[in-house]
Amino acid sequence: MNFVRKEKIIFVLMVSPALLLLSVFFIWPLFNSFWISFHTWPMFGKPKWVGLDNYIYTLNDPRFWETLKFTTIYTFTATPMLFIVALITALLCNVRTWGTTFFRAMYFLPVVLSFATASYIWLWLYSELYGIIIYVLELFGFGGPDKNLNVWTTPTSGLWAVNTMVTWKFSGIQMIILIAGLQAIRDDYNEASTLMGASRWQTIWHVTLPLLRPSIALCLILCIAGGYQAYEQFLIMTQGGPQGATRTILMHTTDMGFTWFKLGPAASVGIFVMVIIFVLTAIQLRLFKPH
Repeated sequence: MNFVRKEKIIFVLMVSPALLLLSVFFIWPLFNSFWISFHTWPMFGKPKWVGLDNYIYTLNDPRFWETLKFTTIYTFTATPMLFIVALITALLCNVRTWGTTFFRAMYFLPVVLSFATASYIWLWLYSELYGIIIYVLELFGFGGPDKNLNVWTTPTSGLWAVNTMVTWKFSGIQMIILIAGLQAIRDDYNEASTLMGASRWQTIWHVTLPLLRPSIALCLILCIAGGYQAYEQFLIMTQGGPQGATRTILMHTTDMGFTWFKLGPAASVGIFVMVIIFVLTAIQLRLFKPH
């Protein structure tokens, strides 16, 4: 056995477990979702081919458009909030000073929490009876005449409450990605910019950010893909209220499939979400393509 063939065999053996997991938990479910979306698929009995009927049903369903609208609003409000916080912390932490490593580690800790755990922690912090955040907001004059403040009474306040939790939870991983990009930038560029008389802000805007394009693209892709897949945070923190105003597209999908047992339309909604994420990802890769 020659050396090249031996390397190929080792390569196949090493990637086989990952390929197996990818096939079982991604490729096969994706193919199955496509197949189900073209059928009337009862919980019991034989599926019936209906072609594009499920997609037409979804496009004519007002609940689909309502949840898609809210999910889009959530995605495009949480994304800049999360990214700006991550970028600022990355720029501050991209220095070799005492305590920086400790701060990075502490700031990264929320990332390891499950979404459910983080949601329940912040649900407690937002409690109108004993939540520290509500107490501080009331000290600054927020709330009604009786000084009682409940962030879950309106869709807007509920949305921003969830956005704050998501920013706290995920800005740590975004910070690490951006720090890795910052450390890949050669010092020569910043030194040349300084010698040419550029200010710190001008260096960041005209030198650092353009060279960070690949890292920025990755962060934004993760934010937008995660935004359109929002589920646990709204299920736990707002429960879709008030009056269904904070229901996300995935909450609608799960209700369609497992409450109303309309598996075909539920699969078509999932395909629509996948297409939206794919298109937005392609646009971002195009916009942030390195020159």
